[in-house]
Amino acid sequence: MKQHMQRGFSIVELMVAVTLSMILMAGVLSIFASSKVTYLSNEKVARLQENGRMALDLIVRDIRASGYMGCAKAVPFNTTLNTPTALRWDYSRPMQGFESTGPGSWSPALTTAVIPSAQAAQDGSDAILLRVSQREGTSQRVTNNLASATADPQVAAAVANGIMMITDCNASTVFQVTGFAAGAAQHVAGGATAAGPGNSTNNLSYVYQRDARLIPMQTVVYYVRNNSLWRGVGSSTPEELVEGVQALQIVYGEDTDADRIVNNYVAANAVTNWANIVSVSVSLLVRSEQSGNDVDAQTYSLLGTNVGPFNDRRQRMLFTTTAALRNVAI
Repeated sequence: MKQHMQRGFSIVELMVAVTLSMILMAGVLSIFASSKVTYLSNEKVARLQENGRMALDLIVRDIRASGYMGCAKAVPFNTTLNTPTALRWDYSRPMQGFESTGPGSWSPALTTAVIPSAQAAQDGSDAILLRVSQREGTSQRVTNNLASATADPQVAAAVANGIMMITDCNASTVFQVTGFAAGAAQHVAGGATAAGPGNSTNNLSYVYQRDARLIPMQTVVYYVRNNSLWRGVGSSTPEELVEGVQALQIVYGEDTDADRIVNNYVAANAVTNWANIVSVSVSLLVRSEQSGNDVDAQTYSLLGTNVGPFNDRRQRMLFTTTAALRNVAI
């Protein structure tokens, strides 16, 4: 009986198999690494686009809504507020811009009444203050005719202490609600509170009738701090909204001949009359939070203002748009 000998692979065959396996593995790893780099790059671009679009949307939405004067903008506008021409409380004008003119310097002056020193704006970027109806606020109808111009408007639901506009197609008045009782928004003359500057008088300057609207108002400021977009609302502490916003530049479309068409775009420190602004151009430079491989040696032009080069490994994207003040331009 023949004895069969068992035989395995030779050393040469094993080396060939291992080599082929390593080549295949290297190919798989190369594809995986390339896919990961592509994924991270796409994610970085998507995050840049998301942050830029979100930041622009927030600013533009309030720009378009600024300057609301009630049912018809041609009606008489009144205010009972103390310091009615102060930046936070001047609802007769839709906005106020601040042009960065140097380290720690803005024109007009960006005071702590607009932005607290603890949340100061970043050098080199502009700021914009807008006067709008509250985005989350609910307007109400006045349920009864006012007996006199000093009477408290009756409404169906309670209203919080704060700045309100009462308006119909005959007049508009901004006042501070000082309390709510018996279904009425009280507006007694008094000093400043956390909700506003108080009223210098309780006279609304017009006897509003049933179905007039009572609308909550607010002042909003947007600016850049620590490479993020920040927003301050009224007297509240400003908050960070969108990370990665490295620069903000704004120019204002001024109508100098009262035809509701922009004659020229100018920086905030060149605006002659804020009541004549009918549109605003906004430019944002947004950067990635993570570093990449390529050095960013590019110079970016934000509405005529050059920024960079930064010579770091972050990716950047420029966003620019123009928005009309709908309550002014029509």
